[in-house]
Amino acid sequence: MRPFFAIQAAQKALGLQTVGYAAKLGRMIGKWFKRDKRHLPSHPRISWPELPQDGFIVGRSARVGDVDRGEAVFSQRTDDSSAEAYPIAIPQYAFWKDEGRSAVPVIVVQAERHIAEADGEPIIGLRTLDGEGIVASLGEVELLGTDLPI
Repeated sequence: MRPFFAIQAAQKALGLQTVGYAAKLGRMIGKWFKRDKRHLPSHPRISWPELPQDGFIVGRSARVGDVDRGEAVFSQRTDDSSAEAYPIAIPQYAFWKDEGRSAVPVIVVQAERHIAEADGEPIIGLRTLDGEGIVASLGEVELLGTDLPI
């Protein structure tokens, strides 16, 4: 009889349960994770501000003067054509996915239909939490709504 099977037979004769090494190791690691969480990666908590009371465009497309005053991030208006607003809640919280696909917390301050492609993706004006303006397509933005994210 091989040694492993001899140990199993002895455990069975004594009424002891046999538990595999992998299962024992898994339970030991699980207990360690529950007891000591300092090793787990932590996500920095986002300090979302309250939504602004001004500095955004609602219900119309932005003009160049709106951009100059800091109320809009971009303007599509030209002498011969005009853009129109895209119907979403403004301002609202969102995440923008940057080139590295990282989720950047932002506030939506403007949304318009694309002037050259009326059936294309809407263009969204965003502000990072430190005030930087970003122009993105709606597909790059995860809208979170007007309630303060947790």
